[in-house]
This record gives sequence, structure tokens and C-alpha cells, in this order.
Amino acid sequence: MGHYFELFRMKSTVAKADVFYVISGVWKTSAERFFSWIGGFRPSELLKGFLESLITGETFSFTTQASNLAKGLFNKVLVPQLDPLTEQQILEVCNLKQSCQQAEDALSQGMEKLQETVSSTVAGGPVDEVSYIPQVATAMEKLEALVSFVNQADHLRQETLQQMSRILTTRQAARGLLALGEYFHRLRALSTLWATRPPEPSLP
Repeated sequence: MGHYFELFRMKSTVAKADVFYVISGVWKTSAERFFSWIGGFRPSELLKGFLESLITGETFSFTTQASNLAKGLFNKVLVPQLDPLTEQQILEVCNLKQSCQQAEDALSQGMEKLQETVSSTVAGGPVDEVSYIPQVATAMEKLEALVSFVNQADHLRQETLQQMSRILTTRQAARGLLALGEYFHRLRALSTLWATRPPEPSLP
């Protein structure tokens, strides 16, 4: 757990220096970037797949578009590593997922509002080579809020891990963290396989 928290601390430092670097995830593979939400994973989606696999046995998918890319990874990697959960544990995970979803929706709406505000600021004013400078300067000031959004998203991710460690037994939490790391490792492998796939035959 400490390893993940140290990564969050380092990420916060990098975000202050270049928040666009963190948001874009340029160091990640294409598959990881596809699933990225404000510079990282979306907590509610992991919890959703976790619950669906345990309760219904359905194949986990983040989104309809993503299902063909990540099909089966969550079921085969993360869930089998955990001991069976009690009804109380499942209830607590359900409540945690709901609270995560609400927090994510609020952050996503805030990000959309920020994008609209910055776009309007940059586009405002007359079009000439001199007068755009104040608009860009104002837009830069507004973008300072982007660092806060990244930090809030990481705080939610960190809080989710902490709550899951509280809900699960020590054995369940330890195996779950190891499996989570393996899941992201396989996402990177998926990206490599996708990039090296044979080209589709051209139509005659």
C-alpha cells in the first residue's frame, strides 16, 4: 500500500511542474491511456467490475467500446486472487462504489466546466497578434485549477484503496494489491500485442 501512496506523492509533485504531462499520460501505453480518467484509473469502474464478477459472474468491461480490449482481464486476474467475500463486505464495497461514482461525476463535471471556461477565454477578444496575449495569460491562470483536479482524483483513488484495505482482510487486501499490479501489467502487454498485430488484408 505504501508503494501506491508514494506514487501518488510523486505524481502530485510532477503535476505541479507539468500538469499536462500527467493528464496526457505520455509515459503510458495506448491501452492504459484509453482507460485513463484525470491522469489515472477510475475507482468506481474497478469496483463495478469487482462486484459484477463476484455477484453475477458476468465478464467485466469498463465501457462498451473497451469490452473487446479488456475482456476477461479483470475476471481472470483480480477476482480469482481474493478469498470469498462476506455479505457485509459486498455491501460495503457497493456503498463505496456508489460514493466513488458520485465523486467522479462531480470531478468530471468540474473538468468539463474548466475546459469550457478556458476555451471561451482563449477565443475571446479581437483576432490580432497583440491582443490575444491577455486572453492566453488569463487562460493560464485558470489552468492552475487543473492541478487541483488531478490531486482530487488521486485523493479519491488513494481513499478507495484505503477503504478497500479496511473492508478486506489483510490476506484479501495483500493479494488484491498484487493482482491489481498484475492487471495493469497485462494492460500494457495488451497494448504491445495490439501494436504488433498483423495488418488486415486490403480489399481487392
